[in-house]
Amino acid sequence: MILARLVGVGALYGFTFMIVKSLFPMPLMLLLLQGEQGGEGNLTVLVLVYMAAGLVGGVVAAPLFGLLLLSRRKGGSISPHSSGARLVLSLGLSLMMGVISALLILLSYATGVLQPGGVLDPLKLIQSSNFPTGTPFLVAWTIARDLLPAGLAGLFLAPIGGGMLVRLYAAGRPQQPQSL
Repeated sequence: MILARLVGVGALYGFTFMIVKSLFPMPLMLLLLQGEQGGEGNLTVLVLVYMAAGLVGGVVAAPLFGLLLLSRRKGGSISPHSSGARLVLSLGLSLMMGVISALLILLSYATGVLQPGGVLDPLKLIQSSNFPTGTPFLVAWTIARDLLPAGLAGLFLAPIGGGMLVRLYAAGRPQQPQSL
């Protein structure tokens, strides 16, 4: 039952992230303005891969984040009754979703699903780096560029998804009396 709820929350987060993410590195805008073909190859495939990476990132991240919450529940590091618990848990889930999505995008460029060499290709930047500190920084930047839209999705969904995550975190814990 908990797994089904987590997958549902992950799908909701993934769908919201998918919509926000398709606007950020602009594959959807490229498709609308340039038509089907452009400098990035087939823009329809580009948009679909970016959107699928967002949705899959949410569906994969939610059960992983739920397992993390269930394992940390005994430690009591996050109070489920605090006013910011929903926001913290929602942002935590969304940032994990952003990392998974970024790794999926890197994998799609590395395997040739997306046409390499375009402006949005992170591997082009990483491979053209010619100084030692540049490569790790560019890999971190590639992952971080998905964290902003993921964070926005988490911020938008904090009242809904964060509440479910707080209830999951608080399930099975003894209830503490709330002070006014």
